[in-house]
Amino acid sequence: MWLVAPNATAKTIYVHLVDGNDATADGTYERPFKSWRVALRHVTSGDTIVAKNGDYRKAGRDAKWGGLDFTLTLADGLDAGDPRPDKTARPDAVGIYRYDPKNPLTIRAETRFGVILDHVRFHLARGIVVDGFDIYTNPYYRDDSGKKLNARRDGIHGDSVYEPEDSYNRVKTNDPPGSYTDKWYDRNLWTSYITIRNCRIHYECPPNGCTQSYDPMQDDDRLYLIKFNQSHHITIEDNELFDGKNSQRKPAIDLPCSDDVIVRRNLIRNCYRGIVSKGGGSRVLIEANVFVDNSGAAFSGGSTDPDLFIDGRYGDPCSFAKYESYDMTARNNLVVSTRPGERPVEPIAIWAAKNAVIENNTFVGIGERGVLLIRPGNEVDSPPRGCSRSVRLIHTENLQLRNNIFVLSGVVDETMLYQVSGEGVKVLAFDHRDNTFFNGGRDIPIGGLTDVNKELGFSRDDPKLTGGTGSNYASWMATAKSQVKGRGVSFVTQK
Repeated sequence: MWLVAPNATAKTIYVHLVDGNDATADGTYERPFKSWRVALRHVTSGDTIVAKNGDYRKAGRDAKWGGLDFTLTLADGLDAGDPRPDKTARPDAVGIYRYDPKNPLTIRAETRFGVILDHVRFHLARGIVVDGFDIYTNPYYRDDSGKKLNARRDGIHGDSVYEPEDSYNRVKTNDPPGSYTDKWYDRNLWTSYITIRNCRIHYECPPNGCTQSYDPMQDDDRLYLIKFNQSHHITIEDNELFDGKNSQRKPAIDLPCSDDVIVRRNLIRNCYRGIVSKGGGSRVLIEANVFVDNSGAAFSGGSTDPDLFIDGRYGDPCSFAKYESYDMTARNNLVVSTRPGERPVEPIAIWAAKNAVIENNTFVGIGERGVLLIRPGNEVDSPPRGCSRSVRLIHTENLQLRNNIFVLSGVVDETMLYQVSGEGVKVLAFDHRDNTFFNGGRDIPIGGLTDVNKELGFSRDDPKLTGGTGSNYASWMATAKSQVKGRGVSFVTQK
């Protein structure tokens, strides 16, 4: 439907944004292409592009500091050789970089972390694997007049928004513009079947450095390490994510309006929140990750900006998602709290979720402000024109918290381990059992939504954790052991 059939024999071509030469290149190792766009003209489903080692940011502004972009649509000015899928919708709704999900295009670094990029962007792309890059995002580039040069300054950003670049995210209702609506919901056109693996994604300090006067809470240039918006079938695995300033308020991985996402075996450190599923997103699996030295919740269900489109349908101004997150599962994760002296927030934050499962996780050094916080999806009620009902998301239903180990640190009498916050919040069918809360031999607090001491299978025995140190995902998981059978990550077989 989209491109010519895959070659009988898949081919590999080479690119080097600094040392290549498009005029003389043939795609071999000795004569690599110089630009991503030219290299992409020579591949199709099942092929591989290998980026030769180097710092691609040195390619400069014209090459977007090495950024790897899959953003062109049929509405853009295409050159000879650019892929041209069959036109099945409005030109600006059809991306040109679309490959067979069962036989994807692979783009990888010659050696892991051997190629440094500024960013990776997907827009209406499909069937692509990005493997082994060092993505060192610098959101501070400006031209001579001081204007920002890279408005999409996430480390990796994927979306399916059909708005022009200069009006992106300026829709001030809960529905997209009428002229866009009829194709907005065709998920066959969306960014989908994207895999990010074996990459390192992190931020640099601002031009003046991370000095004592630098306040990351006021730094609006730094956004997300990974963000997929209006996307589906996304896999994020075996990566290392590092924000660089522990108090930065953005989550490491943000997934608004995204479905069928797998986030597994990643090391996420020195970020604020970890992984956020929101905006009516569904079927997000957060599995076997390590979270260390983060300031906010490891996994969360929200929250949505009240102006963000979440699940409208043409002709029905009231058909919005009723929950931030549907069918989110977080299991077999290791969460190590913030550094000594900091006040750890709740490691689990649920914002109006339906069918969320939190099981077989191990949490170390948490609890001063509780372990679970349930909140509304949005505090502002902003129904669109023609809709009379409330669009505040206040219900959390069928939340399951099972077989987890919580090693508490610094809890006090006022600590409420299971908390509810926000006007009108309702928690329906909360299944909490077989959890261990170890508080160094001291009592477990009894306040909050429910008394954890009375839950089925409750244990306050010392889980006798050993290890839990390392410099990467494998070493953290290999050393995080416990003698408590059937709880936490002790007996999980890792890949």
